[in-house]
Amino acid sequence: MLSAQEATDSISSKYINEVEIIGTKPVIATRSEYVGKLPLRNLENAQVYTGITSTLITQQKIYNMDDVVRNAPGISKGSDGWAGSIMYGGATYVSRGFSTEIKALNGLANNITMPSDVQNVSAIEVIKGPSATLFGSIITSYGGLINRVTKKPYADYSLGVDASAGSFGFSRIGIDANLPVNKNKTLLSRTNIAVSKQGSFTDNGGYTKNLLIAPSFAYQLNDKVKISLASEFNAIEVGGMGSRTMFTLTPNAVKQYVAQILQGAGTPAAYINSIVGKMPTTIQEGFGTENIKDFGFDRNTSFYNKNLVSSGQTMSLNATVEYKISDKWKSATSTLYSSGNDNGYEVRMILLPNVVKGVIGALLSGNFANIDYGTPGADYMGRMTRKFETSVNTHQIQQNFVGDFKIGGKRNRMVIGLDYYYHNNQSYWRTFQSNKYGSLFGYAYPGIFDVVALQGKNPNYYNFEKNNIDYLFETAQTDANKKPFGGITSIYSTYVNDVLNISNRLLVNAGARFDRFIAKGIYDGTTNSYSGGYNQNAVSPKFGIVYQPILNTLSLFANYQTGFTNRNGTDKNNKLFKPEHSFQFETGLKYALFDGNFTGTLSVYDIRVKDIVRNDPENIDFNMQDGTQKSRGFEAEILGNPFPNFNVMFGYAYNDSKYEKADESVNGLRPTTAGAKNQFNVWLHYHFETYNFLNNFSIGAGGNYVGKTYAMNQAPDGAFVVPAYTLVNAKISYDKSSYSFTLRANNLLNLDIWAGNAGIFPQMPRQIVGSVALKF
Repeated sequence: MLSAQEATDSISSKYINEVEIIGTKPVIATRSEYVGKLPLRNLENAQVYTGITSTLITQQKIYNMDDVVRNAPGISKGSDGWAGSIMYGGATYVSRGFSTEIKALNGLANNITMPSDVQNVSAIEVIKGPSATLFGSIITSYGGLINRVTKKPYADYSLGVDASAGSFGFSRIGIDANLPVNKNKTLLSRTNIAVSKQGSFTDNGGYTKNLLIAPSFAYQLNDKVKISLASEFNAIEVGGMGSRTMFTLTPNAVKQYVAQILQGAGTPAAYINSIVGKMPTTIQEGFGTENIKDFGFDRNTSFYNKNLVSSGQTMSLNATVEYKISDKWKSATSTLYSSGNDNGYEVRMILLPNVVKGVIGALLSGNFANIDYGTPGADYMGRMTRKFETSVNTHQIQQNFVGDFKIGGKRNRMVIGLDYYYHNNQSYWRTFQSNKYGSLFGYAYPGIFDVVALQGKNPNYYNFEKNNIDYLFETAQTDANKKPFGGITSIYSTYVNDVLNISNRLLVNAGARFDRFIAKGIYDGTTNSYSGGYNQNAVSPKFGIVYQPILNTLSLFANYQTGFTNRNGTDKNNKLFKPEHSFQFETGLKYALFDGNFTGTLSVYDIRVKDIVRNDPENIDFNMQDGTQKSRGFEAEILGNPFPNFNVMFGYAYNDSKYEKADESVNGLRPTTAGAKNQFNVWLHYHFETYNFLNNFSIGAGGNYVGKTYAMNQAPDGAFVVPAYTLVNAKISYDKSSYSFTLRANNLLNLDIWAGNAGIFPQMPRQIVGSVALKF
């Protein structure tokens, strides 16, 4: 027989119940069925994760995923993604030195851009470290993964409506309707709808429009069978928003381009060597600074027209059938089908070092004797765009057998799983070389529309708009036609994960996955054929141990977790590449003190990556597979209710990441995708109940500190530094059981904040949002 505690945690238990607010109710989940694919309490799990519930989302009055994930220690934004794109449109985040995205939906792989609105979110689970054993390689990175748990129907009638409006043209309406369909409440339904519009803070009047419709159903067929269906339909339209400033033309890249241009023009080698030798070598020499704050970027200047519109539509259907085989075993069969399509414009701004103008001028005039190399700096930007159309179809079928049983008197919680995943994408890109506009200071350069001054007046400022760009796509010298490409991937997997209670205080976890990866290859629409297909096998084990010196209060844990990434190609000896692998060792403690009023995690981790494909230094025409990378650090999370109605959240993360054996240009350096070394997050919230004139008021404030990051970091150029920033948010609300009024300030200090790696994105200035919520 199971004990009372074991029965609570048995296979029939569900994800932590949803609570609405206020004060003392938990804002962070203390258990999850998704993290280990088993119903485990956090204190029993050797893996670190943060489960951000809808309680905290409601308490903070936030509406987008960026604001949600900021509540997890060590998570910061990496990029905003491409506006409207279903493959590249989602924001990227940094976890433990690696880039990750929100690609998991209810524990399944949804490798397509998902809604950014939180209307249908029950919880966001930020799962730390390599996690391929249970989730594969498609939706995980070596830093972890982010799982979006959707809202489920329940056996009560309710209707919630939330209306909000704010600065920069923000408006939103959210509806949550829960309705039992039949009298005995065996058939339940719930529908979430969100309609929103966000205007741009720049000068072009840009906008983003979103529509989300998410109906879900649950049917209890009998005492053994439950059927669930969750669906989402999302549409987005973006006009004049989502561009990024790039730093691809570094001094040494400029040298290479100039040398190629001069060679193509028949310039004598002696002239080429002389010209290139006088050009700047480092970012400091070429741009006059290594910090982007010194360029004088104006976040209010867009440099392009809002009629450059991108749009996308996605759909996902998630069905699950749960069958209770016995008191000890259940079967869970889940399938997820997702599809989408998009079209629009990808916009990039390329920062140009001043030396480019002088060298191009000499090339056009033929006067190489008196080249004006200019003063260090970047007074100009090149404007670039591509036109895209994409369609994506994915589906996944996953069969899990979940058991809670005893062998020799020892409790085992086990999942045995089979998984099939299929992904098919088709993309069409259109680019141009040059024509009516299309030039780099008058010289034809692929993809460049024109050049504008970073500051001051630009006579051609308004030329970068749809009609002129479409004209180039139709009449440009090259690439005038659609160039389709795509790929088909299939993955067959099996895995097992077991948590063994050696005693009620000591738990041991072991799991393993076998993956069969089949890539059909890259599709070439011009020949209607595939090329470069390959197959690979991968094995991914995991181990963990948990010891509770104080039962249900303090856990000491350690884990060994692994991940992998499939790699295609051969080395100079025609040896096939194998999957790249990562390995994490982590140890720490978890606690739930003072009857659970103070909970948290402290941990140190060390992640090693091996078998990275890099350039062969002895033969530049080939690659080799012996690269390595390390990422190690410390994370702390403290959650508490020091006294009734007061919530506190603190998080800190330190990360040291670098390439150990890599291409000469990055060897020994911190990757641009590794984010900041130091990050800190805090949230404080109090709900008044004992002061007559303040009763039912709530106040909350918090913020995030993100240390400096790199938009570029390579030798011999040096680094482009994105400065550290502190983001402060606050809210005040009046909350009753049936209604609430809220006023929230985002970026309260109105600081200039830039995010990104490789490219940078200006973040929203101070924004004030007011909202009214009704519940019936």
